[in-house]
Amino acid sequence: MFAVAAHADEREAHVREVERSGQHLPEGFYGRRNRQAIAARETRIAVRLRAVEQAYRMAIKRDAVFTPPEPTRSIRPPENEADSEVELEYDARSTDTGSLR
Repeated sequence: MFAVAAHADEREAHVREVERSGQHLPEGFYGRRNRQAIAARETRIAVRLRAVEQAYRMAIKRDAVFTPPEPTRSIRPPENEADSEVELEYDARSTDTGSLR
């Protein structure tokens, strides 16, 4: 995007330079008409480059605004089924006090 903007800046500067150099040439002179044609062509190119730059900016803003955040996943080790069975057996034994007496 910055390269497109820089290129458009260069084209616009070239338009100003060509227009300035053609001002001192006589009206109807080939060199003046040639510079006017160059300035018109460079202006069209600069306008298109600015349109591309604007499209890039809009796309970046749209992506920044409408991109949903990535879901965060917590990394948890899978629970061990054997451990939960052992806990259940322990709980059953500790509540069964009648068999211990």
